[in-house]
Amino acid sequence: MRSYAPYLAPMILSFALLGGCSSMGNPPEDLIKHIPLIEIGKPEPADKNYILYIPGGKTIPVQLAVKGPLVVNPGEATTRIQLTRSLYLYKEWSSLDGRNWTHQAFQGRPSIGLAPQGGIVDIVVNRPNLMVQVEAKVEVEY
Repeated sequence: MRSYAPYLAPMILSFALLGGCSSMGNPPEDLIKHIPLIEIGKPEPADKNYILYIPGGKTIPVQLAVKGPLVVNPGEATTRIQLTRSLYLYKEWSSLDGRNWTHQAFQGRPSIGLAPQGGIVDIVVNRPNLMVQVEAKVEVEY
């Protein structure tokens, strides 16, 4: 099975960034003309300088891990999601159209719980000021 971990790093980084250095200028609108555009799942360039493109509606894998001092046997799961809109990621920047870039890529709300049937992880991800939402739910059985 092909590992998508290298392609998810920019996405995870963008997810983690709820705010950035606004003093830094945005990338130029024509960034796509100067930097290679790599679709998720394709090999990345050797210099690692590229724009990651995730087409809206394309099924992409998301890897989840449960670990920590309260967990005897860490666990991992892979689920598949589809974004409602296309997404472009470049370093700590993200864009819905490949021209207008922002540091405030995502807002996320994870929820973790335990129930008689097992553990439940619910993650809601959306973009500030937009009605774009991605939801991933993983139920862990004992």
